[in-house]
Amino acid sequence: METHIDAYVRQADGNCIKVMLFNGRSRASLQALGFTAGDENTLTLPVPDDAAKAAVFLRLRDLGVAFSAGREWCPADVFEHLRDRDLLTGPYLRLAWHTPQQFTVTQE
Repeated sequence: METHIDAYVRQADGNCIKVMLFNGRSRASLQALGFTAGDENTLTLPVPDDAAKAAVFLRLRDLGVAFSAGREWCPADVFEHLRDRDLLTGPYLRLAWHTPQQFTVTQE
């Protein structure tokens, strides 16, 4: 199954969520959530605590935004940690990188 995504969470281990855009299709929806422009294709949103982060993660998940997997405290790990703490429920799209240009998306 091939899953198309327009954006993914690339960082969420601190008090800021960073979303990378593959294209501009989800920019307006993300800005409506309070995200502001960062680097060229990155939007950022500060979050005060894990409860606020979980609420934003649910909205991102519902928009079809994927959560990047990788080393250390990656966004996919943060999603699973918040889910284990019952701050959010349900599946999410996990983006796993194979090369800088190649990735797979699975539902977890």
